[in-house]
Amino acid sequence: MGTVAGVRTRRYHSLLNAGQPTHVWLNALEDILHLGGEAYELATHRYPGTVTPRGYQLLGEFRLAPYPSWLYRIDEATLIKEVMLIDGAPAVLVRYCCSEDAVLDLRPFLAGRPQHNLLRANPNLEWQHRSEPGHLHLHRHGTHLHIRSDAARFVEHPDWYLKFQYAVDRSRGLDFEEDLWTPGLLQFELKADTWAYLVCALDQDPGPLNPLDLLKAIEAKERRFPAPRNLWDRLSNAAEHFIFEQRGRKSVIAGYPWFTDWGRDTFISMPGLFLARKKLDEAERTIDNFLSLRRDGLIPNRITDDGSTPEYNSIDATLWLFIAVWQCLESGGSHERFQDRFFAPMRDMLRTIAHGTIYGIHRDPADGLLNAGLCDTQLTWMDARVNGRTITPRSGKAVEINALWYNALRLMTDWARERGEHQTENLFGGMANQAIDGFTRSFWNPQEGCLFDLLGDPSIRPNQLFALSLPFPLVIRSKGESILSVVERDLLTPNGLRTLSPRDPKYRGRFEGGPEQRDSAYHQGTVWPWLFGPYARAVNRVRGEQPELKNMLIQFVESQLDQGCLGQLAEVYDGDSPQREGGCPAQAWSAAEILWVAR
Repeated sequence: MGTVAGVRTRRYHSLLNAGQPTHVWLNALEDILHLGGEAYELATHRYPGTVTPRGYQLLGEFRLAPYPSWLYRIDEATLIKEVMLIDGAPAVLVRYCCSEDAVLDLRPFLAGRPQHNLLRANPNLEWQHRSEPGHLHLHRHGTHLHIRSDAARFVEHPDWYLKFQYAVDRSRGLDFEEDLWTPGLLQFELKADTWAYLVCALDQDPGPLNPLDLLKAIEAKERRFPAPRNLWDRLSNAAEHFIFEQRGRKSVIAGYPWFTDWGRDTFISMPGLFLARKKLDEAERTIDNFLSLRRDGLIPNRITDDGSTPEYNSIDATLWLFIAVWQCLESGGSHERFQDRFFAPMRDMLRTIAHGTIYGIHRDPADGLLNAGLCDTQLTWMDARVNGRTITPRSGKAVEINALWYNALRLMTDWARERGEHQTENLFGGMANQAIDGFTRSFWNPQEGCLFDLLGDPSIRPNQLFALSLPFPLVIRSKGESILSVVERDLLTPNGLRTLSPRDPKYRGRFEGGPEQRDSAYHQGTVWPWLFGPYARAVNRVRGEQPELKNMLIQFVESQLDQGCLGQLAEVYDGDSPQREGGCPAQAWSAAEILWVAR
């Protein structure tokens, strides 16, 4: 992850991030081309008060797919640089091709630090290294990096480069200055129109470079990210980046560069990432993975990247799994796998939730609604906290939680009937009937003509859309039209839906400033594009197909895929115009929900 210009603007920008927990290893390759007696610096770095070198001034073209490619113009000559990760290994492949004979110097910059931290020059953090033809082996504190290349020679010159500055981190109120270490220079003798290769791998030595194996890795990348024929193919390529497999565990990265895999994000994203792209088996393996980690009637909210115990502080992650399973079956998923592996644990989880489980999650016997959360917990997707203070308190009976609860009960009732489990059918069917009755009596806000966000909270938020967009709606069509009118008046924008009405005194129209300021605005007016999904399904449910809705989505995707993180959709946007993007530069459910609606 980086920039077209080559300058690193975030601590996460590097050529290789890997490991558990994730570390930054190879930050950059500083490349210098020697041609016709002149030296041309291709890299770009920001130091205090200056940008040097300025390799971006030689950049003629950049292409994103199927892997990032730069074309530099040096007088009459051209140099192509391509970068790609090698699938199935913690390794990056970089290759160069010059139109003329030339010499290329590459200076690797190394960090070896946790991805959220920054590095300062320290003799104890220098790498031990040894070189032999085609192989530079670096090791430090039990970690090994292997750089295999076509370099003709390695010129040893270990040193620290000081005070690289990261402009985006600075704008986000974070530390923004870093020192990096280099072992020296790799020197390549480039032959005209012939590729030269470098592979950097963590821990396991990939061995001497084999051109045929490298070409197979490149062809595999081209098959995985085929040339897009239309806008939705571009979005499909965006979706592919979020699916991963590690030690047989299939799952979804919620967003790059700093999220891991989250249960909530995984199952909201599943239809777009998997089902819209005919990846049914991978979807079912992901469901299986999360069910195997269930505890206290819940699936994990977040699976950590350091191997520690998963976090279970969510109620909707588990309920979203029920919706995802239904969508998977509706899309042609395996009924045998569902019957053999999914039904029983899902039935048992729903029973546990109804009886009561951790974090105050329980069914209220008085009205059949689901109550979740304590005063100091945030169990819904609006979960921001600042210094231990909840920004959007939603403990109690939240509207989307009870819409999901009712739908899970109805789905389990139907599935039990199909299996002939009449006791289970009667149990959940009775709960569903009481829940819809309690919902109808309690959640309508006649003053605003829409639904309460939380019983006792009249805030106008997008969560009420789930009462219309899920398989089993909870309101009649006339009320649905009223809800849509309120949502469109207060929340709908060209880039998604606001999380709070601008008429509310708690509204924050800008997602900016340091971490505390941003977290305080996260769900207090900030716009989330993934909410286009429930909005579109609610519109189709109430009004039928609307061509102008499709045009809105097309305009959003067309305008945003070439902004920010190229080929991706951001996590959030400002509530007020101009709607600058913010949050995670590449977010799974932003791409997935729009792709699912489009398909």
